[in-house]
Amino acid sequence: MRFILAVVVSLLTNLSHANQWYKVDEATSLISPSEQARYIQVNQAVIQGQQCAAIVNAHGDFVQLEQMINTLKRQLSVPVCYLFSTSAEQDQVLGMALLQRAFPSAKWYANNSIVNKFSHYQQGLLEKLSKLEQSLTISKARANNLSETQKKQWQAHLEVAQQRLQDWRSLRLAPPIGIKQSVSLQLGNYPLSLTANNAYSQGDMYIFSHPNGALFAGNTVDELPYIQHVRLTPWLISLQTFIEDSTITWLLPAHGKPYKRAALQRPISFIQALQQSMPVTDFLEKMTTQHSIDDIAQARLTQYYQLAQRRLAAEHKAKSDVVL
Repeated sequence: MRFILAVVVSLLTNLSHANQWYKVDEATSLISPSEQARYIQVNQAVIQGQQCAAIVNAHGDFVQLEQMINTLKRQLSVPVCYLFSTSAEQDQVLGMALLQRAFPSAKWYANNSIVNKFSHYQQGLLEKLSKLEQSLTISKARANNLSETQKKQWQAHLEVAQQRLQDWRSLRLAPPIGIKQSVSLQLGNYPLSLTANNAYSQGDMYIFSHPNGALFAGNTVDELPYIQHVRLTPWLISLQTFIEDSTITWLLPAHGKPYKRAALQRPISFIQALQQSMPVTDFLEKMTTQHSIDDIAQARLTQYYQLAQRRLAAEHKAKSDVVL
């Protein structure tokens, strides 16, 4: 029963936790995942100018993306002309298939490294849909073992899930316009600057909104950095550049709430501590002294730091073994 519920929840909007919309100003809306999904699903943003609008980020929850698309079509008074990806994360790229279908005239911009590896993402989309189909097939088989009352309860949900999958099989993912450095765009009296970089991933891209000083930088500026590689120096340099840039007023990370530029000191301290091989106890003492952190946040901070330590140690060991 639990297995069926998990599959159905992943395919049905009315059984999942809805995203939250926040209006920052007349031009900017933020779309945040529910509390239950805040560390899994990335934040999105919609920026609207006088002539057209841009969408920042997609993610792997196709149901929530469809809900966002439907809401956006009702709210927007101008067409969507641009789609932006802030990292090379697979789910963030795959979700663009839904946005491309919904807004076929929009131009998708991303770091050029995504273009270079695009066959990998296209294959990833096929595999994602295949796994969902396999799960649904298993769920249908297990539903046959339920009581008649339970079977009737879930039959309608499984049928809707089947319809969704049938629709998603028609999705196609077309490559983005890849950038290697910086690009300036206009939404109609609303200038944006795009910058390609390698920090969190090899395919990062940042969007700076000149009118309100917002920097949409995704995973790179998460207050709790999710470390997946040993190339920490370029990441740290990016964060230090941002905190010194007085044109930046606030930032939207991939996960968590937007924050003021001064709060970049938290991820900076996190990465610096890792580079210094600081023990977790010393790191926590430093962070709790410098910042106001409650018990829940402290526990998560510990978890992320220890995970990063293990991953860095494993990568260094793997490199040492290759040299030997």
